[in-house]
Amino acid sequence: MDNLAAVQQPVALPSRYFWQRLAAFAVDILIFQAIILAAAYYISTALPPSLRFPGWSSIECVPEVPSQLAKRIEEGWPLKPNEFRTTAICELRQFGFGKHQYLQTTILMEPWDYVTPTQVLTIPLDADGNPVARTIPAYSNLISGIASTMLIMLAFACFSANGRRTVGKAIFFLEVTTVDGKAPDFGTALKREILKFSPNLLFSAAAFAVSLFPAYPAQDFDALLAMFHDGYTPSDISTIWLYGIWTVAIMAWWLLPFAEWKGQVFYDRICACKVVSAQEASRPIEAPVRQNRPRMYRRLASIRGSRRRRRRAYLRIPY
Repeated sequence: MDNLAAVQQPVALPSRYFWQRLAAFAVDILIFQAIILAAAYYISTALPPSLRFPGWSSIECVPEVPSQLAKRIEEGWPLKPNEFRTTAICELRQFGFGKHQYLQTTILMEPWDYVTPTQVLTIPLDADGNPVARTIPAYSNLISGIASTMLIMLAFACFSANGRRTVGKAIFFLEVTTVDGKAPDFGTALKREILKFSPNLLFSAAAFAVSLFPAYPAQDFDALLAMFHDGYTPSDISTIWLYGIWTVAIMAWWLLPFAEWKGQVFYDRICACKVVSAQEASRPIEAPVRQNRPRMYRRLASIRGSRRRRRRAYLRIPY
């Protein structure tokens, strides 16, 4: 009966530490992001424009448009009495991907009523300065997103490996250990952070994939001008869907394990790690208790050994 009661007793799962982990994560993200943004801003302002980081001061717009192109815009998209237009040619510099020019035309209404949306037409220009209906791949957003996430992952891995702790975990008395209670090495910590931030990497890749599709339903520039004159406004449905899917993925990957707690989150289970309190991590690891064999088993050891020796000798006798 005692053995049956011991078997039926539920196993105590480790604590979630949900609020402590959330607060520690927020503190660490704020610190790491501030350091990365400060370093990137300093480097981007110190280097010349051709060597700056993608996404940092890489766009220059000049409010001067060739007369032929300006006349074409005026004829295809005439203004209404309460509208005014700003047109500029912008140059986008991307590190490792050269330069791209595009035309940007913005229509505003007077007086501004905060209800009517502003119409903005952005279209690339070819080498001769003519509008062409082609996509502009968002290489800069892809590189900056992945680079920022990788730097944060490296920072978390460095501060979580070999018994170290991040600032947030030190404040809230948490520590990352393996399931055996040992400190994870750098490789295990890096694998854990890559799995933890995998939704961010997938979001950067999905945002880049969206930029490869045409932004407007028409490919002809004159047809686009007529559409915008009739009140067409580009929709942000794809962006909204992208952010929605990313939010659901974040909720499922980070928060679902806490709702159905089984002792570990998904990425900790894959890496054989866990998050414990600093007091629990400082406890010495108990060595497995060696189970002594019964006394009768030790007494019969010599007899069993002699039997094995006689059997080997019997098998070696030639017939």
